[in-house]
Amino acid sequence: MIKFNEYLNTLDFNQLFSWFFCYTIFMKFVFDLDGTLCFDGMTMSKRLQKVLLTAPKYGHDIIFATARSYRDCLSILEGELNKLTVVGLNGGEVFQDGYLVSQYTIPTKALTTIVDYCNTFNLPYFIDDTFNYAIQNPEQIPFLSNVDPLNKATILPVQELNKPIKVVIPLLEHEDLREDLIFNLNKLGCLDLSYHDIERCLYINPKGVTKASTVLNHFGKNFVAFGNDQNDIPLFKNAIYGVQVGDFPYLKDFADEIIPAVNTVIAEKIKLLFEKF
Repeated sequence: MIKFNEYLNTLDFNQLFSWFFCYTIFMKFVFDLDGTLCFDGMTMSKRLQKVLLTAPKYGHDIIFATARSYRDCLSILEGELNKLTVVGLNGGEVFQDGYLVSQYTIPTKALTTIVDYCNTFNLPYFIDDTFNYAIQNPEQIPFLSNVDPLNKATILPVQELNKPIKVVIPLLEHEDLREDLIFNLNKLGCLDLSYHDIERCLYINPKGVTKASTVLNHFGKNFVAFGNDQNDIPLFKNAIYGVQVGDFPYLKDFADEIIPAVNTVIAEKIKLLFEKF
């Protein structure tokens, strides 16, 4: 029987590189932002920033996966952090080193249907493209204070959006329309709909696009996930280990561990898992 080292000597460079790549695990750590690393909508503690930047020392990669646009992450991800990978808009876009590398867009006809419905019933909406956005009834948008903190975007009419990626329709004042709206949008067959019971917002992405699907498609399945909310459930289902920050009730069944939303505790847990994996 040929010995292992003799077998390696028979491989050419390309075969050897492929073998090495397949059997070397580069662990990825996927972090949600709001409620996981950021608790005021605008900043991340220096302690958390410091521990995240130690990831390369352990051979790990950092991915931020958030419902926010990359634009809205810039005040949170300071310095070297904003050069890391950001999966934004619930999986609708991927930025690396500050550059857009991938995006998934809502079909034009579907967007027209969404906007027409909102206009008919005077529903608020917030529609993101890669960097700019369109908005209706801004006084009803619950997260407006977190939008474009560095004033880099342009508010556009819907028809001038370049590549619409995500729509949020707050229904706090329009709960009576929720079932009808969801029914009509589901008939289109090209959208992914997620209703957040606590926020009372309907989140709309292209069909099959979630934070988890984009992480899996672009970066593979070996990852540890930190999250706090409903849209982190698919991430936790696919992670090798999931850490829930805080006490959101619907995420608990999918978490391997639950920790309080305290910066010092979170930083220590990140350090311990960096060392473990």
